[in-house]
Amino acid sequence: MIVNFTARHTELTEDIKDYCEKRLKRMGKILDEVQQIEVILTEEKSRKRAELLVKRRGEDFALSEETTDMFNSLNKVFDSLERKIVKERRKLIQKRRRAAVRQPVITPLSGPEAEAGLPRFPYYSDQPISLEEALIRLMDGQKEAFLFRKKGSDGWAVVFRRPDGSIGLVDPEG
Repeated sequence: MIVNFTARHTELTEDIKDYCEKRLKRMGKILDEVQQIEVILTEEKSRKRAELLVKRRGEDFALSEETTDMFNSLNKVFDSLERKIVKERRKLIQKRRRAAVRQPVITPLSGPEAEAGLPRFPYYSDQPISLEEALIRLMDGQKEAFLFRKKGSDGWAVVFRRPDGSIGLVDPEG
């Protein structure tokens, strides 16, 4: 991680630099994906502003805090940085957990399909059936979708459950 310091209308002392490096070192575990941090210190009259420009893979963001003391501004901006990165990491973990739960379970059956290495899913019918029978199978299995071959035709169709609970039909032949 590269750390750059910039001081505007103020002097960058060794105490401030050491304090910033110490705080960043303490947060090293959560800053593992951060590539570069720019610490910008600004002083205007009695206002002391500390800004952090953080660059990491896929996202750049800026944090800023302003108080009457430079160390208080630094404390607040580093606390904000820690909260933001921890929050984003929790979001990513929850997103991965939700994606893992949604993966379908494949249950191969015995027979010619198993010998060919093709799994057979319980939510389709390769035998021609009517639309009404497909709806019954969709409701009985509590599935999201059911693929079936239409009776009296070589075409396929899908009945599916919408998020609001209603039923939809995808029929390419119309």
